[in-house]
Amino acid sequence: MKPRILVVDDDEAITQQLYWTLCDEYDVVTANDMQTAIRRATFYKPDISILDLQLPPELDSPAVGMRLLEYIKGHLPQTRILIMSSHDSQETQQECFDRGADEFFDKPFEIEELLASICRLSPVHRLELIAQIV
Repeated sequence: MKPRILVVDDDEAITQQLYWTLCDEYDVVTANDMQTAIRRATFYKPDISILDLQLPPELDSPAVGMRLLEYIKGHLPQTRILIMSSHDSQETQQECFDRGADEFFDKPFEIEELLASICRLSPVHRLELIAQIV
């Protein structure tokens, strides 16, 4: 069974690009707003969530994305979270980590770096590492 990834960004071009980039190796679910993201996270229980912070209706603030981050970590604590945002101040990054984010990527980001982080955080990859150690 493929690990499941939830991609949340208000820019449909980004969610589609990540869907096509990841769909061979992962079961990918996308959302373009907080309400859809909450429904899909609750139903699909992703192993990894990739979240943009600036979501409607507050596109110039990270507030909606922070609420989504809190919701997912509160309801699905095992989910690993990667934040991708152009709202990249040190304070915002620290707040994301304080709320449970595992990685933070500034937009625009390098897809290779994102893929490496997904691989590191993937439950399948973690199991392979444990097997190599034992």
